[in-house]
Amino acid sequence: MKRFAVAALAVGLPLLSVATAHASTQSYTVSGVAWKDLNGDGIRQSSEPLLPDIKIGSTTTDAAGRYKLEMPSSPDGAGSPAIQAGRSIEDGRFVLTRPSQGPAGTNSDFDWNNGWLQTNEAPVQGLLDNIDVGYMPTRNDAAVKITPEQTGPVHVGDDVAYEIAIDNNAFPSYVGVRVVFPDGVTLDPFAGVSSWAEPVGTTGMDIRFLRAIEPNETRTREVSGKVTKPIDGLVTVGLIDRASDVDGANDKSSAPLKTAETSTTPTSTPVATQPTSPAANPSPKPQPVVAKSPEVKALANTGADPTWPLIGGLVLLAAGVGTVLFARRRRA
Repeated sequence: MKRFAVAALAVGLPLLSVATAHASTQSYTVSGVAWKDLNGDGIRQSSEPLLPDIKIGSTTTDAAGRYKLEMPSSPDGAGSPAIQAGRSIEDGRFVLTRPSQGPAGTNSDFDWNNGWLQTNEAPVQGLLDNIDVGYMPTRNDAAVKITPEQTGPVHVGDDVAYEIAIDNNAFPSYVGVRVVFPDGVTLDPFAGVSSWAEPVGTTGMDIRFLRAIEPNETRTREVSGKVTKPIDGLVTVGLIDRASDVDGANDKSSAPLKTAETSTTPTSTPVATQPTSPAANPSPKPQPVVAKSPEVKALANTGADPTWPLIGGLVLLAAGVGTVLFARRRRA
């Protein structure tokens, strides 16, 4: 008996493993329709047309607007199959409608920001049906603005940077922006998050985004470069893919870029004196000549005390005067 049980297990376990592996790799079908949501309410009405030739995942809708996709394995219920629909059709005039607005059989199941399928439904007997996608007339309006980040004067050799801001309304926007600098700027490599840039000429770039600009979102990016020669122009930014934007009045913006002149200190120039006429500058009147008195040389400073010589001189002078007076009296 024990030998029989062991033999049964030896045969049964491999068969069970094969069956389990087969079940885990069993494919299933995803199906649905694409329709034009004319009133934009996110719910498919019978009067709204189905859309042929709409790309969904790796296939397209047929002439009746229906599609089928074979998925390689059954989802585990924790997420949606990796299927993406196009974000817009007819050159942007119709965009993905708001998802999950009604019953499962009449609403749209794809995220209107990025086009990825969003559903928690599991296949029933190998079929995941009513996975539909709707496209409504565009209602998005993205306004673009450019602002210089430098506040002082710009000189040749300076680095310059500008902020690009896109303000969105209550609907997703599937737009990019084109930025163009005037000649004389060498652009820096673009380093925006979840976005990339494609060069346009030598001083421009087209910036595109991996994800749509969400309702009421303000998205900003920075562009920069180095000034290589004198400039007096504008840095411009404008929306591309503008067919999906309802208001063209706010699709463009610009900011000045002008280099300051290099100041030099002027050197002073000597002023030439002009000859004056005789009438304007009469000759001075002749002045009387004053005869100079002979110079008296100063006594040498011998360092001796002059008091006693002076007294001696006065005594001799007095003696002389007395002698003269005495002689005159005798004659008299």
